[in-house]
Amino acid sequence: MRRSDFDCKDLAVVEKFLNQIEFGTLVIPDTIPYAIPLSFCYEDSKIYLHGAKAGRKHALLKDNPKVSFSCAKPYAYIPASFLNHTMIPTQFFFSVFAEGQFCVVEDLEEKKHILTRLVQKYEPHNQTMSMEKGQFVGKERGTFVGKVLISSLSAKAKFGQNLKAEDWEQIVQDLKNRNGKMDEETIKLMQKFATKH
Repeated sequence: MRRSDFDCKDLAVVEKFLNQIEFGTLVIPDTIPYAIPLSFCYEDSKIYLHGAKAGRKHALLKDNPKVSFSCAKPYAYIPASFLNHTMIPTQFFFSVFAEGQFCVVEDLEEKKHILTRLVQKYEPHNQTMSMEKGQFVGKERGTFVGKVLISSLSAKAKFGQNLKAEDWEQIVQDLKNRNGKMDEETIKLMQKFATKH
């Protein structure tokens, strides 16, 4: 990563964010690389995903399983009006980039586990979900399930670590004044990732 001040090496933090980020992009080699936005979950250093058993994604992965994956969660747009109208606009965010080997999951029990994890990620309060009942029974048989065995992973947490102390303090105040949907959470993350403030 070019900017070491934004580099996040804490795997527990990375895992937490990966379980919050809703969509990622899988990039598959082709004459022109094929990038697919998709829902996913992360567990045991693997990215899990699902889809249909046919189509371009399915065909390409059979021929070349070397893939990359990226995802990001934006937190706060920092506009030109911040820092007393002297801010160069930027975005505060957390992002992950991974490379690895794609594998098709054939084992039905593993497929059921992955599909359960996917639902649990997006429905964390659904305590009754089971692949053994209701609309889920047998769905693992007709669903394409795969995993990316991660060989390298990097994460970027951009929350003002490169700012001068007085500018950092002013942006915190600007966020408090704006009081937008994600601004309070952004301030907490600025404090979490602060290196010199």
